[in-house]
Amino acid sequence: MEISDLTNLNYYHRDLSWLLFNRRVIHEAKDASNSLLEQLRFLAIASSNLDEFFMVRVPSIQSVARLKPDSKDRRTGWTKKEVLLKLYEMNLNNTRLQYQYYDALIEKLEEQLYFIQDVEELQSEDRQEVADFFHELLLPAITHIGLDVYHAFPKIVEKSIHLFVKLRQGEDVRQAIVPLPPLFKRLHQLSNPQTYVYLEQIIAYHLSDIFVGWEIEHSFFFRITYDKDLEFQEDADEELFLQMEEYVIERNKGLASRLEISGEWSATIEESVLYLAEKLQLESYDLYWVPGPLDLTFLFPVVDELAEKLPELIFPNYKGNPHKELQGEALFRKIEQEDLLLQHPYDSFEVVLRLLEAAAEDPNTIAIKQTLYRMAPNSRVIAALKKAAMKGKQVTVLVELKARFDEENNLHWVQELEQAGCYVSYGLQHLKTHCKALLIVKKEKNQIKQYAHFGTGNYNEKSAKLYTDISFFTAKNEYVEDITVFFNFLSGYRSVPEYQQISVSPNGIREMLLENIQAVMDHFQETKTGEICFKINSLTDTVIIDKLYEASQIGIPIYLIVRGACCLKPGVANLSETIQVTSIVGRFLEHSRIYAFSFGDEKESKVWISSADAMTRNMLHRIEIATPVTGSTRDELETILETFKKDQKKAYYLEENGLYKRHLEGNDFSAQDFFMENSVSLTVVSKESSKEGFLAKIRQLWQHH
Repeated sequence: MEISDLTNLNYYHRDLSWLLFNRRVIHEAKDASNSLLEQLRFLAIASSNLDEFFMVRVPSIQSVARLKPDSKDRRTGWTKKEVLLKLYEMNLNNTRLQYQYYDALIEKLEEQLYFIQDVEELQSEDRQEVADFFHELLLPAITHIGLDVYHAFPKIVEKSIHLFVKLRQGEDVRQAIVPLPPLFKRLHQLSNPQTYVYLEQIIAYHLSDIFVGWEIEHSFFFRITYDKDLEFQEDADEELFLQMEEYVIERNKGLASRLEISGEWSATIEESVLYLAEKLQLESYDLYWVPGPLDLTFLFPVVDELAEKLPELIFPNYKGNPHKELQGEALFRKIEQEDLLLQHPYDSFEVVLRLLEAAAEDPNTIAIKQTLYRMAPNSRVIAALKKAAMKGKQVTVLVELKARFDEENNLHWVQELEQAGCYVSYGLQHLKTHCKALLIVKKEKNQIKQYAHFGTGNYNEKSAKLYTDISFFTAKNEYVEDITVFFNFLSGYRSVPEYQQISVSPNGIREMLLENIQAVMDHFQETKTGEICFKINSLTDTVIIDKLYEASQIGIPIYLIVRGACCLKPGVANLSETIQVTSIVGRFLEHSRIYAFSFGDEKESKVWISSADAMTRNMLHRIEIATPVTGSTRDELETILETFKKDQKKAYYLEENGLYKRHLEGNDFSAQDFFMENSVSLTVVSKESSKEGFLAKIRQLWQHH
């Protein structure tokens, strides 16, 4: 086995692999097929991603490195300190690349006559305007904090920009911190509406007006990220709602995990940086010198503002197929007649919302049961559930209070739901409920009718416009019976159910995947036909990886479309020669999870959608659902997978050395572009017509590529 910077065993390191995913996001800022403002937006996305990485993933490694310095990573055999050093080096390279693209894009923005300038570069009248703004508005809002024996070292606000200032008055040397006032825009727009100045530069330029009578020896900008992954210790004797309220407060007490610095380097500034690092208990590999403005997430509002003035420089507005024929009673009758499959955002999430809102209004609806993980602001899902409860229907909602960074939002929604008369539960102790499921129960002429929805993404109408996900609707008895006992299991007291169709984690989904891989292996050994294809967000579970290695070693073609972290090492002789791993990064975040097992022409393939990625946490520590899809809807899923396998425009290929490479020459086919252009063709019209029409269109398209 080749030893590389990413692994020295059979697996890549999960977090190094994730950093490579973030590098692919950064690379989208250079892709000319993305318009200028969208390229800037990708830089902001990469910064936002990285913040969460340092709030969630890195702190756990830092903690182990402090407490057990000789502890080794089980996938690679490295010590935790070695892991941190490798993360540092890779992220440093990512950051340099990100700011290289940023500088180039700002130059392109100037071609559109929009300028971000340093204060020193401004004409005298513009500098005077900036000075007036500083003295009249900024200065009254600024409070600097002295660092001496009379002032305790402050709790620095996370992810906010600060100035560190070293001062001198004769022999007296002092240090201070100046936080940026939080309610001011990061980019200050001059009266010339096409000229902007960084807020922190305005403050730095006028430091002598803050520290009157003191000489400014040096200053630099810095920013801190904190550990937000404080372990939640559940107490079975205390109400979970109250525990979560306390946890949200306690989580703000985490240690610093990263210090970012922006400013011209010098030996004296380095001394001040090391002083800060010591106060924050950070090591040298936790310090990042950034070659530009800190925190590129400020580009999000900038892009939104400029998009109104330069609409040609953003992605054209896209709305998925609204399926106007699927409304009210017609939607329920459609689901009764046959299963329905939608791919969001190419098929509008409005269909899911309409189903729930129609159920809330329908006098025949007697019960609604639903899981909720992350909800949109002003959620229509919450509004529909509240309306249903107020109309006297029994509404049972399982809200996951432990959804990371959505705890406060979910606590708020729980209160609203309960006040409206919904029955709210929090799932099972020590397990996150991550599955996406909805059950609607109607009574029509003394007959009970049930309708189920299974999804790969959250019931969040905002993210449904940005993420690709699958929705599966069915009224078949075996599915609705499964989901009925599933909700009873989660909300009450009963033994673990035996399901007819669905698989449920903990354990169930991993067992299902292993059994299906083995079934393909058995069939392949007899017939030399068969194939495995996964489309997922992450692949880190070594048990599943080892089984895929085993399948590859007998010659089974395996296609893995893994957006983010992938610990599997493809293309290795005598281990994974038949495995291909790609990652698709584009306009939409690839979020759907599909597991497909093909047996050639001799036997029907098996295809599952799931809320779960092939990660150990999803397999063992979360409540997840995997749902088998059959008939024409299965054919649609297989066609979707074939389309993604054809993508080379937006796909990166994972190579044996652990790095990703694009195959651009001679191929301009993008799966996302194709789905946007042909979303009407994805409508499941009937068992007879849907597959053939879509497949014929794809075959015709592929002949030209």
